[in-house]
Amino acid sequence: MASNEDPPLEAFSEVVESIYDAALEPSQWPRALGAIAELTGSARTAAGITDHGHRRVVDLGAHGFQLEHLVAYKERYAVMNPLLIAAHLRPVGSVYTMSMLVDESEFLESRLYTDWARPLGLRDFIGVHALRSGQRSAGISAIRTETQPRYGERDVRLFGLLAPHICRAFAISDALDLRTVTSELLQATLDALASGVYLVDREGHVVYMNPAAERQVRSGDTLKVRDNRVVATRPDSHALLSREIEAAVREGARSVNIAHALALESNMGTGLVATVLPLHGNRRGTMAGPFAAAAAIFAQDPQRVPPLPGEAFAKIHGLTAGELRVLLAMAPGLSVKEASEMLGISEATSKTHLQRIFDKTGTSKQSELIRLLMSSAPPVRSH
Repeated sequence: MASNEDPPLEAFSEVVESIYDAALEPSQWPRALGAIAELTGSARTAAGITDHGHRRVVDLGAHGFQLEHLVAYKERYAVMNPLLIAAHLRPVGSVYTMSMLVDESEFLESRLYTDWARPLGLRDFIGVHALRSGQRSAGISAIRTETQPRYGERDVRLFGLLAPHICRAFAISDALDLRTVTSELLQATLDALASGVYLVDREGHVVYMNPAAERQVRSGDTLKVRDNRVVATRPDSHALLSREIEAAVREGARSVNIAHALALESNMGTGLVATVLPLHGNRRGTMAGPFAAAAAIFAQDPQRVPPLPGEAFAKIHGLTAGELRVLLAMAPGLSVKEASEMLGISEATSKTHLQRIFDKTGTSKQSELIRLLMSSAPPVRSH
């Protein structure tokens, strides 16, 4: 949209609906991304998951790209993307533009731009950091070409309106992982989730709780089960949760407000973030069949978000995202030149970042710096 006016409510609602459809049926992501592109006046859009621990990107869908361009990005240029770490260090739900994340001159000298983006005529980016799950981050990015205007305040505001729906959709998709769940594996999958999962029938009675939910109920800080119904310990949270469960149970399969997220405070000053999802209707009915469930409640401790690699170290020493990228590239033992080639930036830029890292950490040698990083890193649990 080229206009500075906000989009019509009907158009916005259709985009939101398509986002939730994609959460439940990942094959619908290209359609949802096309709708986002049209709404925001973007030439291209993409959704993906970055596994920082294994340095790989999983495509969920794209709009406006040819397959070979996506393959080239994923296989050669994703590791060079200076936006990824900078974006994923921001809070979940935040909207960012390219100018908010990186120095423009550094981006323009990167091989990501010179070898991939510029030949495609791509120039400006905007995105939403939508999910943090373990060492994985996920989000949606939109791109404009050289001939289009840069993303501005109106675009940030519009993406800010979409962001809560995008985050809920990713949370739902991550929790259920419907790409691999079958009816036979559903209970085993839900049992393995770190989030509490409560399935309730049309009367609001609990028909299933996974082990994480049982632990939440046993602690009784935020949620309890009373008369076989999920209730919040605080009266205000209880009224809010009850209202959302009732709405989810009666909600139609094609409603725009498919998912409801809410903060549930405890009497201890902590709490949980819950997402309420209706399960009845054509697609959701088949998923919920084994449990005769009409709605699902996903409850997660917002403080229990594992850090990305090097995140705590960067915060302690005040490293920028660019400096952290260089440090992580060198951590396996790469030289400055090798790290520069891997990141697609000049050796001079890497040396500048490295010198600033030395200054901030009080080190003077690469070996000393890496020892400091390794001694600060928590042990990694194998999966």
